[in-house]
Amino acid sequence: MDKFRALRYFKRTAELNSFSLAAKEFDVPASSISRRIKDLESELGVELLERTTRNVRTTELGELYYERVVEVLQKLKDADELLSQRLDAMEGKIKISAMPSYGEKVLAPILLKFRQQHPGIKLDLDFSDDLTILGKDAVDIAIRAGTVPDERVVAKQLSHAAFKLVASPQLLQQLQARYSKTILTVEHIKTAPCLQYRGPYGLFSWWYLQADAWQEIAIEPMLCCNNGEALLAATLAHEGLSLFPDWWVASYLASGELVEVPVDVAVSNVQGHHLDVFLLYQQAKYKIPKIQLCVDFIVQHLG
Repeated sequence: MDKFRALRYFKRTAELNSFSLAAKEFDVPASSISRRIKDLESELGVELLERTTRNVRTTELGELYYERVVEVLQKLKDADELLSQRLDAMEGKIKISAMPSYGEKVLAPILLKFRQQHPGIKLDLDFSDDLTILGKDAVDIAIRAGTVPDERVVAKQLSHAAFKLVASPQLLQQLQARYSKTILTVEHIKTAPCLQYRGPYGLFSWWYLQADAWQEIAIEPMLCCNNGEALLAATLAHEGLSLFPDWWVASYLASGELVEVPVDVAVSNVQGHHLDVFLLYQQAKYKIPKIQLCVDFIVQHLG
C-alpha cells in the first residue's frame, strides 16, 4: 500500500466530507479514494471514517488521527518545496487568499508588480470572504481584516484604516437642507437613506462612539447588499449614505465624486475607529524562499 497517498486521500476526504469531491481534486475515481482509505483502516485496525449514503465524516479516532496527519503532511510538503527551491531561480506556485475588496483594490496592483519581477512564480489568487485556516486549507498566504486569529500563525499588519461615512455631494446638500444642519447627528443618520453591507454572517452594524462606549445606530437601510461595489455604485448614484474603509473610497474622495459626511460623533462599521488588515502565514512556510520573497514584497509595499 502507498501509505503516503492513502494519507493524502484521507486528509482531503476528512476535510471535504466526500469521496467524490476528493476524487475530483486528485483526478481519480471515487472508488480509488475509498479503497485506499479502506486499506489504511485495515492496516491501523480502526475505522477512520463513518460512511453513509449521503456523505462521510471522521470518527472520533479518525479526528484525532487527522490532527496528527495534517501536520505531518504539511511538513513533508514544505520540506519538498524547500529542497526544490533555489535562491537564484525563484519558481513554483503560491496560493494567496484575501478579502475581495482589499484583494481587488489594494493587493492586485502590488501582485502585478511582483509577477513582472518574478515571472517564474505563478500566483493562485482566491478573493473570498470565506475564512481560511492556514495549515488545513491549501493556502500559503492569507490576508484578513479584523483581529489576529487565534491560531499558530505569524501576522503582519498591512493597514490601519479608518472608516469613512460618505455620500455624493448632491445627497449631502439635500440632507443638510432637510435637517437645517451642516453637521449631522446620530438622530439624523437614523432617518437618512443608508446603504448597508451584508457579510457572510449577517449585516454589518453601524456604530457611534458615546462616552467612550460604542453604541449601535438603528438605521433603516434603503439597500442591503453583500457586494461592496454595488453599494459604492448606489452611493455614487445619490441613493444613500454608506460606510467604507478609507482605502476603498480614497480615489473618489480625492476626485470629489464622494464627500465625507460631517458628523458630530465618530461613526464606524466596527466597535472601534479602525479596521486592521493583516497578512498571515505559517512560520514554517516562511523558510521556503518563494513564500518569503512574496511575503516580504507585500509587506514592503503595503505594511
